[in-house]
Amino acid sequence: MRYATREPHHALYAAIADGGSGRTVANTLFQTAAAFDLPAATLLIMPSKTDRALASLVLESALPTEFWQRMDELSPLRTCALFNAIRGSIVPVQWSSENLHRQNRLMSMAEPPVLALYREYQLSHGIVFPVTSIDGVRHAIRFDGDRAPLMQAEINDLAMLALHFFQAYDKARYPLGDDPCGLTEREIDVIRWSASGKTSSEIAAVMSLSDHTVNAYMNNAFKKTNSVNRTQLVAKALRMRIIS
Repeated sequence: MRYATREPHHALYAAIADGGSGRTVANTLFQTAAAFDLPAATLLIMPSKTDRALASLVLESALPTEFWQRMDELSPLRTCALFNAIRGSIVPVQWSSENLHRQNRLMSMAEPPVLALYREYQLSHGIVFPVTSIDGVRHAIRFDGDRAPLMQAEINDLAMLALHFFQAYDKARYPLGDDPCGLTEREIDVIRWSASGKTSSEIAAVMSLSDHTVNAYMNNAFKKTNSVNRTQLVAKALRMRIIS
């Protein structure tokens, strides 16, 4: 087993920071995975309890689309223990084919069909990190390969690299000024003035609008960002880099 030393870590952090476009940043995910002998890296939207297909949630992966389609056939999301565990967690979750074998032997159950798929792609161990994007959507970064379980020091290092990667990837998707919620310029102006502490009446005076119009812009912004009050609206706008 090869463990990523501190020198490659410096190189990986630098590569992530200099990533640029989403496609280039995605390549740093695969570089990071290879450094830990877990080359099958995948970034996906966190499956919800109502999602039925994992393949449709995959954003970036070193594994082919066929793998995820077969995964959906062999291990439906509603019965997938790994994603059921990670969905409600803020800490990484590991899996191994050895543990799956042991659990099924203890319960006198047949081998899960998905293990044959894992063997075909030379996957015997993996780890999944939960992360949250700047628009509040939960995602998962998954690293899989054929190696012994990660040591705690490796998990810590890989977690930091995964977080740096996801931050860079998210910023590449939503650069400053690129509004994923469809807010108008007027609505963004109202949010910006609200963030500075001004009331609706004060915003109306600054923007030469009526109080009614300012409140209408505010209500539209609430709906578009799924916010319930001004504090949440401003917090979301800052997190999504709609305002700075």
